[in-house]
Amino acid sequence: MSDEPSENPFFNEDRDQVIKRMIEEKLNHADSHLGKLQPKLNEHTYTHPRGYNYYSETHQILNHNDSDGISFVVAPAWGVLFPPYNLARLTGLLRKYGYKVDVHDVNIQCHQHLLDTNFYEQPGIDNWWHGQHYWVWSSPAWEEKTLPALQSLLDEAVDKIIADNNSIAGFTLYTSNIMASMYMIERLKRLEPSVTVVVGGPQAFNTDFEHNTFDILGFDKNLIDYRIEGEGEQELLTLLENRHLLSPSDNMVTFGGFRGKLDLNELPFPDYSDYDLNLYDYSNGVSIETSRGCVAKCTFCAETHFWKYRYRKSNRVIEEMKHQINRYGTRHFWFVDSLANGAYTEFKNLIHEIVEDGLDITWNSYARCDGRMDADLFKMIKKSGCLGLSFGVESGSEKVLVDMKKLIKVWEIENNLRDGKEAGLFNHINWVIGFPTEGPSEVLHSLHVMYNIRNWVYAISPGATCNMSPFSDIHVNWDKYKIAWKEEVYDNTFLSQWFTHGYVNTILHRFIRLKFVNIWLLLCKTHSDGIIINAQHQEGINNLFEFKTLTDAKAVDYIPQQFGQRFDYFSGDSSQEQLSASLANEHLPYAWALYQVYGPYEIKITHDQDSDNNMYGPYTANPYWATVNMRVDSDGELTFKISQKFKHASLRGAEDIKQVNTIECVREDMSFDWVEHQLRCNITDFDGKLSEDET
Repeated sequence: MSDEPSENPFFNEDRDQVIKRMIEEKLNHADSHLGKLQPKLNEHTYTHPRGYNYYSETHQILNHNDSDGISFVVAPAWGVLFPPYNLARLTGLLRKYGYKVDVHDVNIQCHQHLLDTNFYEQPGIDNWWHGQHYWVWSSPAWEEKTLPALQSLLDEAVDKIIADNNSIAGFTLYTSNIMASMYMIERLKRLEPSVTVVVGGPQAFNTDFEHNTFDILGFDKNLIDYRIEGEGEQELLTLLENRHLLSPSDNMVTFGGFRGKLDLNELPFPDYSDYDLNLYDYSNGVSIETSRGCVAKCTFCAETHFWKYRYRKSNRVIEEMKHQINRYGTRHFWFVDSLANGAYTEFKNLIHEIVEDGLDITWNSYARCDGRMDADLFKMIKKSGCLGLSFGVESGSEKVLVDMKKLIKVWEIENNLRDGKEAGLFNHINWVIGFPTEGPSEVLHSLHVMYNIRNWVYAISPGATCNMSPFSDIHVNWDKYKIAWKEEVYDNTFLSQWFTHGYVNTILHRFIRLKFVNIWLLLCKTHSDGIIINAQHQEGINNLFEFKTLTDAKAVDYIPQQFGQRFDYFSGDSSQEQLSASLANEHLPYAWALYQVYGPYEIKITHDQDSDNNMYGPYTANPYWATVNMRVDSDGELTFKISQKFKHASLRGAEDIKQVNTIECVREDMSFDWVEHQLRCNITDFDGKLSEDET
């Protein structure tokens, strides 16, 4: 087979790297339902009787003692493309109301330090800020290698925070920086016990935050004084104004909730004066917000359920752009909205005003596929300076799109991506593999769409299979998705992960789908002249499959979707036999799809625990081994053979192994030794019917 370029041009699947490359390429070429919206508050929650606005009660700039100031901190690891928007936003707000603010982007300092000291020139060490190295920021790698390399910088940063002489230190928490943040908080409290520690950010209002931070990671509960839920501008200012009225507590107090109603048009502009923009990967850019929340309620997503959707008037956005241009000389803006085109009319107003105002800028954003966006609109989007849009496509199956409540159709996806490409945009798309209601037939429809858009998409991020985000609908209302939890989330797992009843959709099934998607995307380039780049491509995939066509026939240009197909050929009696059969069935859609595109072919696919783990990591790969041989000859005769083995064990850390060995395997050990499944039939036996749209 033809070889993929020697390295992934993005280095990893991070969205920051995709956007950075998009900017560089363009410039080089052209120059969940929540159930209850208000979560149950614990006994330490404080609610101010006046409600939740960011304004002070007097609506005047206040006079504060210097000791009432706050030191904002973001610890590693987080993005390094632009300065952190959240801290710049909060800084601008608090300074407007007279608070002293100091900012410490310890994340960028650590990142730059390792670059300056040639740390990555050591054998076997790659950039820790690349997504595939997420594991270095958690135990045991954190204690063994990451902390020793960064400890002196973290200690120095704590000393600087103390030197600020502020009474409050605020930390932004993410999954990727919880260890570094808690290390700094622990040291800060030891050296200066009087400092009030406030935490916020996505990790802080995770439903399992206290359990994960204090029970599992073992940090002292007294280290954190306040945890903020909801919109930081609203809750933080309310806390600062009233914290002297609060009764002392020996436990962390949760402040706020998901009741955000801020008028985004009234918020002061983000303040980026604390950052050396030259330290960031793209020094000529900053982030900007045109809306907050989302007009959709996708069932796999939690982010959009936290607050009501609101948008800013286009003239206010233009005003902010001019302010940042005049102050910092920046010419690129990343709209950090969940979707820039949620308020469709206002979005059109914005891009027209950018053009009419003659702003010499470039920008990028997330967006939603929308059938109202036609070719003319995409041309205007391009004219306004847009380099590319990142669309949440997620699936090519109409059924799964409905179950996800995406509220879009396949035709809208394909039309938007085609028109965007023809207008000169760099389209990027995100995908969700293994949604709970996705089966082999739905996977096939996703393969169709991926193939059909292969020349309209600059890059795709397939992800690492479907996760269960807290507050999302599949997490809250899990039973209607046939997830096999019993009474509460994660009380019944398979390989420590979620699965559906009857072991129909497990991490094994999802991994097989993910792996073949990576193969499929590679073939789209090497055998079908596609331009799409897989941001998750790993070089090792070349060693795990062999593919060749048996004729000189040219690959087809477009695959019409067919419906009514079934791929449940293999079956079994025991649970282990049923699992083995369903894993064999997982491969049959690929046999059919390959023939539809390439005609007669043969392919060999290898699943190997060590190789798969090296590429995809222990959270996705499994103790699963298989050799798959598929061949379709010129008469359409399919010869299929799979030999596979599974060991019910975990590739993760000691805690997960204990969970698997002491609970899962005791409940039902699903291990099976080498099992062989064979099939001979005509490939047309898997044909379905074209939809009315296709006919």
